[in-house]
Amino acid sequence: MLQIALLWLDLLWLPVVFIFLTKRYWLKATLLIISCIFTLRMQVELMESIGYPTGILPFLDIHALFRGYIVYGLFIFAFIALSIFSKYENGYVYLAASISLYFASFILSTGVLLL
Repeated sequence: MLQIALLWLDLLWLPVVFIFLTKRYWLKATLLIISCIFTLRMQVELMESIGYPTGILPFLDIHALFRGYIVYGLFIFAFIALSIFSKYENGYVYLAASISLYFASFILSTGVLLL
């Protein structure tokens, strides 16, 4: 039971969205978090399928999933914090910020997962 909970630990970000953000940002923030969750699973599956579940370079002994939790968690936290402080931002700017944060988190997590 604990292993199943650890595999889906990043789903705890979804209630945070509904608690701290206003209603107009719920959909975009939820979509960002779900896309980050699925992207992390895809990256971890790729690392495990090539035979390196802890990374290609032997710098870190932590499993790729937990390193991904850290990287994506930092970006999701930054996104939620920026969303709280930009309550009156234009919807297009908010969408552009969420897309750019998604790509930045993908690139950084790919680098961290390779370590």
